[in-house]
Amino acid sequence: FSNGSRKNPKLKTFEKLHNNKIMSLLPIQSTQPQSLRRRRLAVILITLVALSFINLQENNGRNQASVTDSYKHHNKFVWEPPPRRLDSLRDAFPNDVSSIASYEDLHSLVNFDIPMPRDLNIVFMGDSLTRYQYLDLAFFLSRNGTWDREDHDEHFEVKSTAVGWQNFFYSSHKMLKPFETLCDCSRLGDNNARENRYFYEPHNNNRLTFLLKFGRIPFRSSWDVSYINEHSDSLVNDPQNVDIAQTLNWTEVIDKFVCKIIPRPTFFVFNSGLWADDELVEVDVQTKIVQSLSNCNIISVYKTTTIPMIDEPKNHNRDEMCQLADICYNVSWTGLVTPDKHADNVHFTPPIYSMLNIHLLSMLASGEVLAVNS
Repeated sequence: FSNGSRKNPKLKTFEKLHNNKIMSLLPIQSTQPQSLRRRRLAVILITLVALSFINLQENNGRNQASVTDSYKHHNKFVWEPPPRRLDSLRDAFPNDVSSIASYEDLHSLVNFDIPMPRDLNIVFMGDSLTRYQYLDLAFFLSRNGTWDREDHDEHFEVKSTAVGWQNFFYSSHKMLKPFETLCDCSRLGDNNARENRYFYEPHNNNRLTFLLKFGRIPFRSSWDVSYINEHSDSLVNDPQNVDIAQTLNWTEVIDKFVCKIIPRPTFFVFNSGLWADDELVEVDVQTKIVQSLSNCNIISVYKTTTIPMIDEPKNHNRDEMCQLADICYNVSWTGLVTPDKHADNVHFTPPIYSMLNIHLLSMLASGEVLAVNS
């Protein structure tokens, strides 16, 4: 009845009884009443059967655990992709692009076949230059690792005035269903614009948030961030029938909005675009942004501004912001992008936003703050 050095307490009790000659309870001679002998025999047999069953159950449990561990070890879940290491994500984008002379050379060095991230929680904040990057990454996560392409039946085209903003909000939100659970979106001119999106992909526990911010124009929202997880497939796109809940500047957005998102974001990726009146040029604002994020343990990732197609050579980067933020996400390589990959002077067509996201994920993985499926 014993199995190795570890014995069930009940087995020890039985062995003790056995050593005390419990079997002597069975009479050699038939001097006791037959009914009493039968009862004692039944008790002993029941005890033996019960202890045997306990021992069998323990063995089965150990065997089942061994089989399960072996199954996991060999990774034979047929619906999962082949194991891929975090290294493949770290190496998906060149570490140094300063010596790359052309877009074609850069594109040839980018690995688009990257593993799916998991437990991702990023807030993007900025203008349209950041919106399309959010949409591209959300598409990738919602399509199980497939990047947006121009030849897709479904494709995020850069919004044109002919389409209309409300149609754009509706079609882009619909394309990300059921994972984009909230689009607090409307547009009545730049001063009355709202576009705040929340994306949750539960299989890999990936979360994205996009918050629209135009230069010095205050951030606007019609929803309470404390209820962000209670929305389900919500699209708010009627600007005439919405009460504005919050009108905030950069630091107020972080203190009163971003830091209150549950679960708390890991990364805050931000950029102010090419607005002439931009509060991010102020050193005091820069310092407050980074400090507010640090106070609630969110990693600040400043994204430099992508380079326009037609422009005299300029440095649109905020070098001082890069020095203050936890991570400087330098995308000056977008100056290599050829005209055929531009939707207009400042926006791109596929695969540029995918390259921006691969660059971002590769950089986060290099800092060992990002997990992937293996």
